[in-house]
Amino acid sequence: MKKLITGTILGLVTLAPLQSFAQERQFSGNGQAACLTEDLLDQLISAAVDSDERAMNYLLSNGCTIPKAGIPVSILDRTWTGTTKVRAYIGDQAIELWTVNEALTD
Repeated sequence: MKKLITGTILGLVTLAPLQSFAQERQFSGNGQAACLTEDLLDQLISAAVDSDERAMNYLLSNGCTIPKAGIPVSILDRTWTGTTKVRAYIGDQAIELWTVNEALTD
């Protein structure tokens, strides 16, 4: 039992400094959208490419948003197409969203 506790404490002490090196990512506030699903984000990107203002307005009212700068996020997944799944934190609440890589700080 004593070895288990010692090992756990040693593990926490060893990993704790690594957390301070982790860079916090956040939304950059550059006007890039975030959506509840990857499909909604794809639809919004297609609507923007096609200059379909009606579709963009609909999607921005139904599952997509333009996040403000400074909202902290954790990266959950990245795709080869340039989209990223994030968990965004606002106070003690969190929501998972899909966005483009350019919407996040480095």
